Amino acid sequence: MMESIKSLFSPKTIPFLISQGVVPKLLPVGTFVLGIFLALVWAYGIAPTVFTSAEPVHLGDSWKREWVKQVAWQLDANGNTPEAQANAKTQLASLGDAKEEVAKVLQDTPQGDPLGQRLQNLVPLAEDNPAQMGKVQGNFLQGNFMPVLCVLVPLLLLGGAVVVNTIIPITLLFQGRSKERSTVVKGVDADRRAAMEAAKKQAASAPPPPPSAIERGAPTGQYMSTYIMGDDLYDDSFSVETASGEFLGETGSGISKTIGVGDPKKVTATEVWVFDKNDIKTVTKVLMSEHAFADEGIRAELAPKGEAVAVKQGSVVMLETQTLTVQARVVDLAYGSGSLPPNSFFERLTVEISAWPKKAGQATAGAPADAFGETGPVR
Repeated sequence: MMESIKSLFSPKTIPFLISQGVVPKLLPVGTFVLGIFLALVWAYGIAPTVFTSAEPVHLGDSWKREWVKQVAWQLDANGNTPEAQANAKTQLASLGDAKEEVAKVLQDTPQGDPLGQRLQNLVPLAEDNPAQMGKVQGNFLQGNFMPVLCVLVPLLLLGGAVVVNTIIPITLLFQGRSKERSTVVKGVDADRRAAMEAAKKQAASAPPPPPSAIERGAPTGQYMSTYIMGDDLYDDSFSVETASGEFLGETGSGISKTIGVGDPKKVTATEVWVFDKNDIKTVTKVLMSEHAFADEGIRAELAPKGEAVAVKQGSVVMLETQTLTVQARVVDLAYGSGSLPPNSFFERLTVEISAWPKKAGQATAGAPADAFGETGPVR
C-alpha cells in the first residue's frame, strides 16, 4: 500500500502514464469530474434554487402555532362575528391539520392566560384539510426511502454490468468495426500463423543456446513474433507481466527499414525493443539482413534506432534495461529472391522473445556474457 502511494509522487509516474496512453483514457473521467464541478458552481453560485409561493401548510410546527395565535387574536379583535368566523375558518384550513395545531397551542397555554379563551373560540372552527396536507405528505417516490433508492439502484445496475462484463464482454456486442489499421495485412494472417507454428516446432527441436553466465531461471514471458513478406503492417507488441499480473513493461518486434520499390515491401531490417516501466525508456536493437549490415549507408541511417545486429539462423540478441533482460533468438530465417542483391530482404523471419525480471545485484551496464552474433557500432 505504501509503495503504491509513493509511486503517485514519483517523478517517473507521469512520463510512464503518458507513454502507456493513459491520458486519453482518463479524458472521460476528467470530463465527468469537470461536469460535476461546473454543475455545483451553477446550482449554488450562479443560479441557486429559490423556494417561492410557500403556503401556511409549509410552515414548521412552531410557526404554525404562531399562525393559530394570530388567527385567535384577529377573531377576537373583529368581534367574533359570523363574517370574522368564516375568515378565521379559511385561515385555519390553510394549515391542513388545524385541529391538531389548535389542540397543541391550547395544551401549551397556561391557565388564566387571556389567550386561552380566544383559542377556545377557534376549536369549533378548526377543520382538517386533506387537499392542503397532500402538498406536504409525499408519496413513495417522495418518501424517506427515495434517497436510498437513488444510491442503491445505480450501484446494482453498475455492479451488475461489471460482474456480467467479467464473464461475457457485452460491450463487444455494441462495438463498431475499428477504423484503425490492422497490424496484419488482410490475406496474410493465415500464412503468418502457419509460419509461426512451423517456427515453434523448429524452435522446440533446435539445440538450446549456450548456457548463460547468469542463471535466470524460466522466463517471465516468452513470445513468438513472425514476419512474412507481404505483411507490410508487421508490428508485434507483448506485455511483460509477473505470474501475479504485475505489469513490468512491454517488448516486441516490427519493421525497421525496407528497400527497393513496389509491393509487397521488401524488409531489409527489423527491430526488437523492450520498454521498462521502471526505467521509462525503450531499448532497441536492429536486426539487419546480410546486405544491410554490410552497407555503411544503411547502418548509418538506422544507427539512431539502436545497435546493429547481423541476423543469422539461431543467433541470440540481448537487450537490457534497469530491471528487465530480454533475449531475442532467431528461430527461422529465409531470404527473398529477385532483382535486388542477394540476402537483402527477408521472405520470412521468426524471433522468439523471452523476458526476465532482473535479480538484485545484476548489473545493467555492459553487454551480457551470453549475447552472441555479429554486432557492432557504425564505423
